[in-house]
Amino acid sequence: MMEFLFIFAWAVFVVVWQAQRRLRRDRRNQARLEQNQREEIKAPPSLHPVIDPDRCIGCGSCVLACPEGEVLGLVRMKAALLQPDHCVGHGRCEAACPTGAIALVLGEKDSGVEVPVMDENFQTRVPGVYVVGELGGIGLIRNAMLQGLQCLEAIAAQPRRRGADYDVIIVGAGPAGLAATLQAAAKGLRYLTLEQNDIGGTILKYPRNKIVMTAPLTLPGYGRIHFKDVRKEELLAEWERIIARTGITIQVRKRVEQVVRREGLLEVFAAGESYTTFHLVLALGRRGIARQLEVPGEHLPKVHYELDDPRAFANRDCLVVGGGDSALECALMLVEAGARVSWSYRQPHLTRAKPRNRQAVAAAVRRGEIQAFLPSVVREITTPAVVLDCEGTDKVIPNDTVFIMAGGVLPFEFLKEIGIEMRTLYGEPVARRRAA
Repeated sequence: MMEFLFIFAWAVFVVVWQAQRRLRRDRRNQARLEQNQREEIKAPPSLHPVIDPDRCIGCGSCVLACPEGEVLGLVRMKAALLQPDHCVGHGRCEAACPTGAIALVLGEKDSGVEVPVMDENFQTRVPGVYVVGELGGIGLIRNAMLQGLQCLEAIAAQPRRRGADYDVIIVGAGPAGLAATLQAAAKGLRYLTLEQNDIGGTILKYPRNKIVMTAPLTLPGYGRIHFKDVRKEELLAEWERIIARTGITIQVRKRVEQVVRREGLLEVFAAGESYTTFHLVLALGRRGIARQLEVPGEHLPKVHYELDDPRAFANRDCLVVGGGDSALECALMLVEAGARVSWSYRQPHLTRAKPRNRQAVAAAVRRGEIQAFLPSVVREITTPAVVLDCEGTDKVIPNDTVFIMAGGVLPFEFLKEIGIEMRTLYGEPVARRRAA
């Protein structure tokens, strides 16, 4: 009898302890949601989850599946997006949900994302033309590479045809283009990969030593890569090893200028030459041409749209314009290199940048290493200074160099010339295969 009472008492203790633990966790998660609302922190316009509370059973599978930590959590026994700005679009939460309560979407109700109209194999409404990776709204390196693999797998499954120079032409040698090239070679396709700059695509424009986020993935002919957080230079070096070991070929410094459809073929014009194919895979970045402020003085040589080597700006007065991760990382790298840094952003709060970047910049501002002007907009750029409009008051600050990190203009004209139909997603699901 005493043994039974002891077991019963222990069971009651465990149940009460677990209930209290869940209650404390629930209160903490609820407080975090309320803080997000006060600070106007929103989900990223890139791929992120939306949860249907009517279908959620509160099992917590999505919470455990997310590799980024406490992005998701349970509030009142329902899954919730606790830290939306932490989400980088892995997509594992969707796959882990047993009831289909999670959908991965692009954009938000008040902030749309324009993407090509595609089917589940990434084919646009132009027959034979595919879009993978960043241009389709998928920014995470692993997911972009996965799309490249899946797209070429679908192309290779189609009957082989003769009468063209190549079975497939791949445009772009960033993550998606590299993966597509590896898959094309592994499937025995006659392929041609063209890159307007050098191998690496948009990543080449990142500053030195920038931390690039990826995740493990198995690549055809090479094996498994195990990176998670890796510096730009390390990732590019790994790609060089991949190319050397697999023997794939990529033609660099060949910008695609025009694509013409004729007699069931696609003719691609690049660097004074033309090639024909049945399938064209566009693995382009979303940055395109750097977005300009269109203010007086923006044409001056002191204005830059990317940062390569921060050390070149030591002991100089630098202004960084923008509120995204690129702008914040640029400011932090300039501080580390010994520059005197000012920072301008049009909003009073940051809602898009990653938490670690926001926290690092906030700490640098407190230490006096960065002079912040929030909210403000650039009114004019002159040789010795910059004029900022700080809520109706002009502020003139001494300046040697301006970094405008305001994103880029998408290559819409090129896509329209091909005939690719675009649409704007406002928090809507995007056609995609589930991540492996």
